[in-house]
Amino acid sequence: MRLRAMAFLLTCAVGAFSWQESFTRLNLDREAFEKAVRDYAYDAVNRDGSFEIPPLRSVKILLGMNDAARAGLVRECGLAAKAFVVSPAFRAGYDAYIKNAYRAVDHGITATASNPEASNRQGGAAAPQAPGNNMMRDMYRKGVVERLPSVGKYDKDTIGMMAGVDKGLMDTSNPSTPAEKAAVVKAKAMLEEAAKLAAADIAKAREIYKAALMTAAGLQDEAQAKASEDDDRRKEEQQNYDRMRLQPNLKKKLVAFVSIVKTVDFNAATTMKDGKRIFVNRAYEGRDDFWKMLYRLGPGGANAAAQIAQQWAAEL
Repeated sequence: MRLRAMAFLLTCAVGAFSWQESFTRLNLDREAFEKAVRDYAYDAVNRDGSFEIPPLRSVKILLGMNDAARAGLVRECGLAAKAFVVSPAFRAGYDAYIKNAYRAVDHGITATASNPEASNRQGGAAAPQAPGNNMMRDMYRKGVVERLPSVGKYDKDTIGMMAGVDKGLMDTSNPSTPAEKAAVVKAKAMLEEAAKLAAADIAKAREIYKAALMTAAGLQDEAQAKASEDDDRRKEEQQNYDRMRLQPNLKKKLVAFVSIVKTVDFNAATTMKDGKRIFVNRAYEGRDDFWKMLYRLGPGGANAAAQIAQQWAAEL
């Protein structure tokens, strides 16, 4: 579906007055063109999924042309699509969309994912974790930051029950340096103190409990916890943005499009069977609809689209 949309954009898009004649021939207008571009880039560049199929009437018009006329129209419309996508207005709109839809924001920071399977900005493996800053420690710290507000509502029974649970969690937080291990020992003692004090002074017990969690997590106070939370949010937004950057994702789709075009055998024989035209070669008949659409587009149109895609990808 993603490649089919790219084919449509390269063959049917018109974004300026100079292409209006070609636009009219496809029974499209500027609004329809821009919507097709946005639907593709916003939803298909970054993830798998469905998106709006091009108007059937436009596809039929395009396929009804002879190969030479189709190639000329493809060339004009493909260049128009490119001009629209590389415009500052389009980039601003795309960035606004992924911000609202996927919490993807460019903060201009390097945000290496703590998950080794996640990609960093350069698309490579996550950086090695330094001692005391491993994934388990990071997850524990984030959990503490999220829990601090609720700890302020604990009653004495909850404190007594949760103190034992949190002692175990502190052990699984993977303290590795002497300082981290000492902090966990201190934090466990603070939890015991909070549990003993809860019946007499619940407010004081809550504060000690919070301090215990922050001590184990390596946080000095709630202000630092809030700053840590903000930093985590910014890193997550940056990771989302790095993963969804328009330019590298678009380049991948353009390269994939060119690769598919190269596999099409435009001289493949077809025959009629049960009122339907099929390929004589069973392997070709097993190809997907996109490959078959390129075959119907013909060498002129398909290769013209591939040339534009290849040149565009080289510029990205």
